[in-house]
Amino acid sequence: MYFPSKKDTWLAMLVWGFVLFGMAAYIFGGEPVGVVGIVITTIIVGFLLWMWFGTGYRVEDGLIIIISGPFKSKVKIADIRKLTATKNPLSAPALSINRIEILYGTYGMSLVSPKDRELFISLLLEENQTIQVDEALYK
Repeated sequence: MYFPSKKDTWLAMLVWGFVLFGMAAYIFGGEPVGVVGIVITTIIVGFLLWMWFGTGYRVEDGLIIIISGPFKSKVKIADIRKLTATKNPLSAPALSINRIEILYGTYGMSLVSPKDRELFISLLLEENQTIQVDEALYK
């Protein structure tokens, strides 16, 4: 099952503001840096849009597949020890500051922000009943 990332308003304003600014600079301002500037701006805008629309989490075959644009990682559900509510601002494949910290294996840690937290957690618990779940995740 696929879970898109929850998206915060402040991040939406930041991403879409940059996208619109990049496009407006060329539409209304001419070519400030020429062809090289157009190529660089197009790459940056394309990457931001890919991250915005391509960040989510797939739960299947005993794995969480974490996708964020061109980046992909996998976490074995059987290895998950604990799920904790966090507002950790570290760079992560999450478009919201309201995140779930997934602790797995000996030292593994991932941060995710699924839109439907409760269904996401219940799917993980169906496969691994030993996962400790922070009560703050249900609030």
